[in-house]
Amino acid sequence: MPRIAVPLFPPSRPPQRALGAPIRTAWPRVVAESLLVLALVAPALVPAQEAGCDTALLARVQSAYQAIGSFQGRFDQLDRRIDGTVAEGKGQIAYRKPGRMRWAYEPPQEQLLVTDGATVWLYDPVLENVTIQPLADLTRGTPLAFLLGAGNLAADFTCRALSRPPADPALATLELVPRQPIPALEYIQLGVQPDTARIAAFSMVDTQGNVREVRLQGLRFGAPLAPDLFTFVVAPGMEVIQK
Repeated sequence: MPRIAVPLFPPSRPPQRALGAPIRTAWPRVVAESLLVLALVAPALVPAQEAGCDTALLARVQSAYQAIGSFQGRFDQLDRRIDGTVAEGKGQIAYRKPGRMRWAYEPPQEQLLVTDGATVWLYDPVLENVTIQPLADLTRGTPLAFLLGAGNLAADFTCRALSRPPADPALATLELVPRQPIPALEYIQLGVQPDTARIAAFSMVDTQGNVREVRLQGLRFGAPLAPDLFTFVVAPGMEVIQK
C-alpha cells in the first residue's frame, strides 16, 4: 500500500512543479475548517440527539475543553483513502484561550496555520504565499469553532451511534454529524480519555469515504504561551491572498 506525506492544510492554489516532481497533495480544506470548533459558549438549548449517543460523555467533553486555558503538544496524522493510498504527516499544535491556535506542519510538506482569535493566516513556504481571512468566516458552524473555543458540540452537531470502529478502542468515542452541511465532511469521530474526557484523537470522514485520523501526543496543559506564537508577520515580497 503506497505511503505519501500529505500536508494538514491544503495549499492556496496548485503549485507549479517540474515533471516527475512529487505532487503536493491535500485532502479538502475542510481540515482547516474542522480543527479550528470548543469552549466559550453561553448556555443554550441542547437539541435532541440520536439513539446510541452517549449524551453524558458529550457534556463531559464540552465541559472538559471549556476548562482548558492552554495546551501545547504534537500531532500525528494518517489519511486512508478509498483508492488504498495511505498518507502520513506530523507537526506541532498549540492552543491558548480565547480562540488562539497554531498548527505547524513539519517538513517535507511544511505548512503553518495561525490564528490570534480574529484573523487566520495560512502560510505555505513552498508556494511562498500566505492566505489571510477573518476567523469567523472560516469557523462559523464548523468543527473548528469547538477547538478554538467558539462552538458547542451538542448545538452544532448531531451525536449518533458509531457507524465505523473507532481508530483507538482504548478511547471513549463520539460520532458527530454537522447540523449545518460542511462541504466534503460527512461526520467526525472524537476520541477522548475516558477518565478526563479530554480530546486525544479525532477522525474525519468525507463524503467519498476517505478518512483522516489525527492523534494528539504529549499535550502539556496550562503551559504559558507567548502571544506572538499566535500571530504571523508577512515578510517583504511575500505573496498575500486576502479573503
